[in-house]
Amino acid sequence: MKSSALATPAGAAVPGTYAKGRTRAADILDAGVSVLIEHGYHNFSLRRVADEAGLRLGNLQHYFPSKDALVQAMLDRVIEAYLARFVRIQESGLDPEAEFRQIIEMVFRDLNTRRTTVFFPELWSLANHDTVVAGHMDRMYARYRDVLGASIARFNRALDEAQVGRLALFVSASIEGHTVFVGHGKPWRKQTQDVVALATASFLWLIRSGSTSSPAATASPARGPKRLREVGHLN
Repeated sequence: MKSSALATPAGAAVPGTYAKGRTRAADILDAGVSVLIEHGYHNFSLRRVADEAGLRLGNLQHYFPSKDALVQAMLDRVIEAYLARFVRIQESGLDPEAEFRQIIEMVFRDLNTRRTTVFFPELWSLANHDTVVAGHMDRMYARYRDVLGASIARFNRALDEAQVGRLALFVSASIEGHTVFVGHGKPWRKQTQDVVALATASFLWLIRSGSTSSPAATASPARGPKRLREVGHLN
C-alpha cells in the first residue's frame, strides 16, 4: 500500500502533454520510488527504473533523460504531496498552536509508514554520493521548512526571520532524526504518541520562549520543566 505522501497527488505536475503521457510519467516516478525502497540507492539507475516500470530505457528517457532529472521530479512530486497535506491543515481554521500540533503529529505519523522509513534514508545515502541529488534534496527540505516556519511565525509573531529559520531547521532535523527510532519496524514505534507529545511540548516551549540558543541562556533550570508541563500537559 502506498504512503499518501509518496504517491502521486491529485493534480500533481508531471511531465507529459497529454493524459496518457502524464500517466506514464507518474508510473515512472512510482517505479523510481519503488526501486529506491526495494533495491537501495546503490541499485538506483535509469535501466533499473525502466525495468520496474515495464518500459524500454529509451522510452523512459523520453520523459526523464537523466537520473538527475528523474530524481528531481521524484522529489518535486514527494514534497508537493506533503505540501498539499499541510495546506489542508492550514486551511482548516485551527488556531496557531493547534495547527502546529497537527502538523507535527502528521509528520511523525508519516514516519511510521514503511515507504517513508525506507525512502528517505535511501535518499540521504544517494545524496551523500551525488552532489546534484544533494542539491535537489536541500531544495525539497527548504520548502518543507518554509511551511514549518510559517506555522512557527503565526504561533509567536514576536520572532524575527532568523529565529524562525533556526527553529524550523531544529524542528525538521529533530523529527527526521526520529526515523530510526519510531519508523516502520523500529523498536520505539509503539511509543510514537508519547514521543510526539514530548517533542511537541519541547518545540512549543522553544517557540514560545523565542529561544534559538542554549536553553540555559534563556531560562533557569526550574522554569524550563515547568514551562514544558504548561505547554505539553506533561506530568
